[in-house]
Parts: sequence; C-alpha cells; structure tokens
Amino acid sequence: MSNWRDEIKKLGKREFERREMERLGFWPPASSGDEAQTVEALRAKIAPLNDELREITEKTRPLRLRQTEVERELAATGDIEAQLAEIRKQRIERVKAARVERKERRAREREARLAADGERRHALLPHLGRGVSRRLHFDVASDNEKLARFQLPAWNEPADLAAFLEITREQLAWLCYHREVAPLDHYSHFSIPKRSGGTRAISAPRPYLKTAQAKILEGVLKQVEVHQAAAAFLPGLNIGDNAHKHTHTEAGGPAVVMRIDLKDFFPSINFNRVAGVFVSLGYNAGISTLLALICTESPRIEATFDGQKSFVALGERFVPQGAPTSPALTNLLCRRLDSRLSGMAKHYGFTYTRYADDLVFSSPHSDARVISLQRGVFKILEAEQFIVNPDKVAIMRRGARQSVTGLVVNNNLGPRISRRDLKRFRAILHDIETNGAESVSQKMGKSALHYARGYLAFIHMVNPETATKFRTKHTWLAASE
Repeated sequence: MSNWRDEIKKLGKREFERREMERLGFWPPASSGDEAQTVEALRAKIAPLNDELREITEKTRPLRLRQTEVERELAATGDIEAQLAEIRKQRIERVKAARVERKERRAREREARLAADGERRHALLPHLGRGVSRRLHFDVASDNEKLARFQLPAWNEPADLAAFLEITREQLAWLCYHREVAPLDHYSHFSIPKRSGGTRAISAPRPYLKTAQAKILEGVLKQVEVHQAAAAFLPGLNIGDNAHKHTHTEAGGPAVVMRIDLKDFFPSINFNRVAGVFVSLGYNAGISTLLALICTESPRIEATFDGQKSFVALGERFVPQGAPTSPALTNLLCRRLDSRLSGMAKHYGFTYTRYADDLVFSSPHSDARVISLQRGVFKILEAEQFIVNPDKVAIMRRGARQSVTGLVVNNNLGPRISRRDLKRFRAILHDIETNGAESVSQKMGKSALHYARGYLAFIHMVNPETATKFRTKHTWLAASE
C-alpha cells in the first residue's frame, strides 16, 4: 500500500495512472528505445513542474479552506438578494439616524448661539437703531484717568450707566432706541414767543426721560468747567452779568461792540457732536453713544395710518431746546470755540463773551480793528462747523445805541434796559389799568398779568431801583408778587 503511494509522490498522479494503465494493457507500451527516451525526457521535465504544483497546492490550501468556509456560510445565509436588501435597509436607517442627530445637534448649537447672542445683546446693546449704532462698542474701557481728573463716574458697560440712572438695561435700551417711525414720542412739543418776535420751538422731555437727563446733568455735565467766556445757563449768572463785561466803564463805555448771532444753534449740535463731547471727557465709544442718545432727539411729526398713531422723524438727532442737558452740552461743546475766539479777541484788544448763540466782542479803543477781527471770527466759526446768521451781525460804535443781550451798555453806569423797552412796558401797564387785564391778554395772546410780573422781575434783576419805582406807582404789581 505504501509503495504505490510513494510512486504517486515520485511520479505524479498522472504518470502513475499512465504506467498502471500500460501495465494493465489499457495503454500501448513504448515501441522503441527512442520513444522510451522521449518519454523519460518528458517525465524529467514534468517532475519539477509536479513539485512546483504540489508546492502551490500546499500554499493555497488555507485559501481553499477559507473558500470552503465562505461557501458554507453563504449556503447557510440563504437568499443573497434578501441579505443585501437588509444591509441596504440598515445602512439607510443609520444614515437617517445620523441625519436626525446632526440636525438636532445643529439646532442645539443654534439655540446656544442665539442664547449667547441674546445675553450679549442684553448686556452690551449692540444695536439701538439705524444710523446711531456704529460706535456701540464696549470692548475698550473708558479712560478712567481722564474721568478721575474731571471727577466723573466711571462707566464701561450699559449696566454701569443703567445702575447710575436707577433703571434696568431694558429700560435704558427703550430710552435710547432710535426709530424712524416710533409709536410714541419721548417729548412734548410746543412754541413760546420770542422777545424779538416770532416763536421758539420747545421740546420738553417726558418725566421719565427728564429724570434720566437730570441725573446726567448733575452727575456728569455740571462737573466739568466751561470756558470763562461762556455766560449763559450757568448758576448765579444772568444777562446782566454778561452785558456788564462789555461796559468798559473805566473808558466811559465801549468804543465799538460787534454782535454775531449763530444760525440754528441747537440743531447744529447734532448726535455725533454730542457723542464726541462725552468721548472727550473719557468715556468709551459705547457709553458716549448711549449718553448722546439720551440727550438728543430728532424733530418729529405725528402721522396716523389705518388708525395707528405714529411719530415720524424728520431729520438727524440734535439737542432739543427744553431738555435739561442741552444748555450744559452747548457750553461744553463750545469750549474749544470759546478758547479760540477769546484768543483772537485778546489779540485785537477786544473782550469776548458768548451767551448761548449770541457772540459779543467789545473794545474801549476807537482804533480797534473790528473788521479784521470779524474776518478771523468767521473763519473760526466755519472751522468749528457753526453758521453765522447774516441778518444778525451788527457793529455798533460809540454814539449809537450799543446793546448786549438786550441791555444797553454805552454809558459808564453799567448795563440798563433801553428807554424804548421801558416805555413799551409802561404802555402795557397803562393799558391793563385802563382796559383790564383780560382785554390786554386777548390782544397779546398771553396772560398780561404774567407778562407784567415777569418783566418787572427782569427789570429788578438789571436795575432794582427802577423796579422799586414801578412797584410804588403800580401797587397792584407789588400785591401780586
């Protein structure tokens, strides 16, 4: 048994089979020696090939075994198409689940971003309306050193300002938000008559806004010194004090007085200029913007559409006449203007004061170069972005009536009310005594009694002796005080 197996290993299966067939008579024997040699030669060539085949067979045996296992597994799995369909189904479900999870994750991230943005907006108020939000940045701290020099409170974020005003950040945003079309107006608007004729538009803030403005006035604006040439809106000073600086009593009165009026003074103090004032005091851009929004407003008209009342802005924001912060802001904004004009006035030998929008220059010298001064003043006003009212530019020389803020100064007795104004007042008092206060009120369009008492107080401020004479002659005036 072992012999034939050895022969198979030695000759190869096919050669062994051929020899066995030849031995058993099923294969013709070799007919000659040549054929035998040929067969042996072939056998010699086939032998190494058989060896190589056996080697390859041994090496591929693990693969054949694995193939057998795979075929067995495939046979056990049943329908391949069904299996593939199941695999595809599972893959689709995984993709859908991943898509849902990704969608939920993005939703959570979006909600987190919105929440963070909401907190940021709540804390920093990044947008308060079109055209006013560009500088709402709080990343740079206020200049605390400069604020300390002015003895001003240090604010860096909206929460600081809201705490000072004793309101919430939401209320602060509501006060500051600028709308082109607003459902309400933070101001009430009316007109009052001017002494020189015409009317003056007044915008009075609502109580809640007025309270905030008053705190800013007391806590910030009043803490900063204005230029000594400023004479209006300051405690303890009046038009008489302003006029007195131009009497030049030591020289028998002024030789020349030049008066220049600024056109649209309050409207020229716009939102950007007001914000610049607060920046110059040391506040960062964001806080300065908030303060400027509280202290300015656009003129508005009331409009009704579909029964809905709205207030439409007509232009840019500026300091309204009637807000408690406006006078102080004008004085602070004009500090550089007052400094430049004072320097030029001194150069030409003039005294300079500014009462709101009324600029006055006076000199006791008859040879003072008033025209040269005027040219220089006009250049400075243009550079400081103020507009001269050409109808209210006057040069008054000695010999003609020289008036400063409504008072005559061309004498060595100090400022006085003009004879013309006193004569007109006497005529009104006579009319009241003759025809009654009600009749005079109808002609004047205002309360005659209130006017008479107010003007008497004005006379008393300028010249108490003259006021005493009026009270003595018209006792009903004294009784009404």
